[in-house]
Order: sequence, then C-alpha cells, then structure tokens
Amino acid sequence: MVRGELHIADHGPDFYGWAVREAERIVCVAPPRFKHDATVRGVVRESVRNEGGDCAQCGNCPIGRTA
Repeated sequence: MVRGELHIADHGPDFYGWAVREAERIVCVAPPRFKHDATVRGVVRESVRNEGGDCAQCGNCPIGRTA
C-alpha cells in the first residue's frame, strides 16, 4: 500500500487538484473547496489512481477517508 500526503493550496477557481508519486508515497494537492466539492475529490482520486495509488486504501487524509 502506498501512503499519501495531502496539501491544501488555493491556485484559483480553475484548480481542481493533482497527485504525483514521490519515492514510496503520493503527494496530493487540493484546493480548500474539496471539503464540499465532490468534483474536486474525484479529480484528486483519479490523479492518485493514475499514479498507482488508491485513496480508499490510504485513508491518510479526508479525501481517502471519504472514498
């Protein structure tokens, strides 16, 4: 299982988030609105899948706990 780390950053209204693999972890960046915007959570989850991870297995952040 790959563990991740979530960073919150507001890069404007067009930013929905991303994830990148770094060594043995995946670093995710999401805007603050992820808390109430399912589309943002979906974009981050898809980015994590593209990096070979699974938010539901990580559970290390609010996005993983709601997967």
